[in-house]
Amino acid sequence: MSSRPRTAFVLSGGASLGALQVGMLRALYERGITADLLVGTSVGALNAAFVASRSQTPATARALARVWRGVERGDAFPLSLRAVAGGLAGRRDHLVPACGLRQIIERHIELDDLAGAAIPLHLIAFDITTGSEVALSHGPACEAVLASCAIPGIFPPVAAGGRLLVDGGVVNNTPISHAVELGAERIYVLSTREPSCPQVNPPRTALDAAICGISLLMGSRLESDVGRYGREAELIVLPAPNAIQVQPTDFDHSSELTATAYSAARDALAGADTFRETPLAAGSAQRLAAVG
Repeated sequence: MSSRPRTAFVLSGGASLGALQVGMLRALYERGITADLLVGTSVGALNAAFVASRSQTPATARALARVWRGVERGDAFPLSLRAVAGGLAGRRDHLVPACGLRQIIERHIELDDLAGAAIPLHLIAFDITTGSEVALSHGPACEAVLASCAIPGIFPPVAAGGRLLVDGGVVNNTPISHAVELGAERIYVLSTREPSCPQVNPPRTALDAAICGISLLMGSRLESDVGRYGREAELIVLPAPNAIQVQPTDFDHSSELTATAYSAARDALAGADTFRETPLAAGSAQRLAAVG
């Protein structure tokens, strides 16, 4: 009998839409599917860091759901007139201070150093001084999550190890490539938007418009990466249902997003297992993209 494929969970960015990943994690854990390594960027880095030092069980997913239910827009994006004015006047390189995000991380991440994670954890950032992606696998966990979440122009960049780091989603919002490079043979992709999914509802505020525009840019790579890396590893891209078009800055619908993602992921995973058990699939490599 062959051993279990080396399995990775890849968690993408998407701000408040990270609540979708909570439902996906619950569905995975309920089926006994666990990760040998975690790769995350932006809000996916925050979710990955939360589960990395905890047991891979439905109870952990439920605990993460409670965290999400308690987060409000002002917690993650604490806008102040001083910060906005400074950013617009060129005295600051950001519009939103990182204090709120730092408090969320320090309150809920039970991890001091990335290297101490029970599950190998790799957070993706972008070094604006060299113009290159950076995979953070050791060092202070709080600073690493902050760096991976530092949306350019919205949050301040993070100085670490002589580098100036921002959100890894700038170039690789769903870092499947890093999971492949790390030797993953089966990759569950926990995205926050469907490939080629258009934005229907227009943003309502300037911050909404900025985040939405960045998110659309970040998400454009997912479809091509599924096609490219599906030849190197088995990909299971879980559905990211967002029927009411929740904006990435809207934290009022976390419970609904989690519940719908859980239901969709549960059905998709059942379908994926059925596919593997068919005689045709049993002896061949498979690529399951955007199941459900």
